[in-house]
Amino acid sequence: MKVFLRQPLFYSQVTHMETTKTNALGSIHISDKAISSIAARTAALVPHVHALDATLAESAARRLGRGSLSQGAETHISGNAVEITLRLIVESGYRIPDIALKVQKAVKEAVERDTGCQVDAVHILIAGIVFPADKEAGQ
Repeated sequence: MKVFLRQPLFYSQVTHMETTKTNALGSIHISDKAISSIAARTAALVPHVHALDATLAESAARRLGRGSLSQGAETHISGNAVEITLRLIVESGYRIPDIALKVQKAVKEAVERDTGCQVDAVHILIAGIVFPADKEAGQ
């Protein structure tokens, strides 16, 4: 009698790359969405970052009750290269390159610490600026 062992269903759908680790107990895969969530959370905590900007698709998903913790962040994994792109809305009155550099450093450190993956680049897109009058109006 032949016995066939089946791999877990998700296993065949996972592309092995830098974020997949295999050990004696099985494999661990960290998805690009998980990495994006870490990056978005970290960027939002940097002083003078007002928010992360949602794409049209992310805005529509949020309206349908399918919001994501990774809103405003995209992660691309290619082999050993992890690249993150963040769309930020920053507060006016502060030097934008300084804010962007703080976000880059914080995100790189957090993602590498939390996942063990090497981050090659953190790209910053300043999608908007919030002025004091906008903050008072609740925007």
